[in-house]
Amino acid sequence: MGLELVGVSKMDKSWVWLPRNSIEYEKGATKFVYASSRRLGDPSEMFCPCTDCRNLCHQPIDTVLEHLVIKGMNHKYKRNGCWSKHGEIRADKLEAESSSEFGAYELIRTAYFDGEDHSDSQNQNENDSKEPSTKEESDFREKLKDAETPLYYGCPKYTKVSAIMRLYRIKVKSGMSENYFDQLLSLVHDILPGENVLLTSTNEIKKFLKMFGFGYDIIHACPNDCILYRKEYELRDTCPRCSAFRWERDKHTGEEKKGIPAKVLRYFPIKDRFKRMFRSKKMAEDLRWHFSNASDDGTMRHPVDSLAWAQVNYKWPQFAAEPRNLRLGLSTDGMNPFSIQNTKYSTWPVLLVNYNMAPTMCMKAENIMLTLLIPGPTTPNNNIDVYLAPLIDDLKDLWSDGIQVYDSFLKESFTLRHRFHTPPAAKE
Repeated sequence: MGLELVGVSKMDKSWVWLPRNSIEYEKGATKFVYASSRRLGDPSEMFCPCTDCRNLCHQPIDTVLEHLVIKGMNHKYKRNGCWSKHGEIRADKLEAESSSEFGAYELIRTAYFDGEDHSDSQNQNENDSKEPSTKEESDFREKLKDAETPLYYGCPKYTKVSAIMRLYRIKVKSGMSENYFDQLLSLVHDILPGENVLLTSTNEIKKFLKMFGFGYDIIHACPNDCILYRKEYELRDTCPRCSAFRWERDKHTGEEKKGIPAKVLRYFPIKDRFKRMFRSKKMAEDLRWHFSNASDDGTMRHPVDSLAWAQVNYKWPQFAAEPRNLRLGLSTDGMNPFSIQNTKYSTWPVLLVNYNMAPTMCMKAENIMLTLLIPGPTTPNNNIDVYLAPLIDDLKDLWSDGIQVYDSFLKESFTLRHRFHTPPAAKE
């Protein structure tokens, strides 16, 4: 099955430099406007690139054409190599996206094979023939085998996992609802040959991806932020501090809705993600950057040049001697997930920033790790420590015991530990 990638072909832009009173300009503008509308899914309005609107507001399709003919195109957008506001996609971006879709899965796959060079098919075949050392590893190999099944018999391009990840990426990027995505999955499943293995619901896809580390743990919380229902409180139905009910209750009858939690914390476990970071040869090399790139002229360009970093090195020399040990920063703030200013709802994402990398890399979105989603509708205030508990427990384990990690850059295993760093501007 081939998926058409709309907007890949370059737009004809020669007309934009012609006199606006010429027939060729009008024909080019008309073709551009209606072709862009088709690329964007035939919306009733789209960004207007005229000299007045400058892609800052939406206009009806006919109005966009009228503005282009009468006022002309904004000079900055005219010279732009890619008219991304109107459905054009950069070729290099398209290649990067298509190659990265499978990258995360490949990192997870390598974590369950013992070979050092996973690009060598001979080594991989030898490793595949080894008996798995644990039942967990054996089960995971079976899941990998199922994931790499062709989408349908004889499909030359897509496996089960690559088709699912490509479709799920479209859902995430477009903001498609689960209801519409379920309809799309069912339609594509019916279009494909009858023996295809494409999943037909969002819930099935989430379960499938969770097997490969793309999921999260759901932890029930007290509605008043007193406790998390874990460890000694895991089996309780009421909060031991405020006596609030664990489960939702019907607003009219007061009847308990057993199985539907009143509040939910989402935790994205970190240990396996740290392991996968070092399974990438390039990333494993990048994680050593701080060790040999400190400033030598007294200028602070990175936290490695800060007093806090030097204090950690002085206090824990054994930790500092291993350049692969992680130096992490913790960050959180409230946000409104609904993007509506008059709606009072606050969700708190908790992020881990990895300071091992160069300053140009450590603050990139792909290198900042989402670990917790603290639910609203109100802010946790001083009770935020209640929600941080699962993350802190894992970080304490990493500090005291560490975890065994395979380094694909140096081709060796080592014990990974971490340490938090106070931001350089903060006072001790």
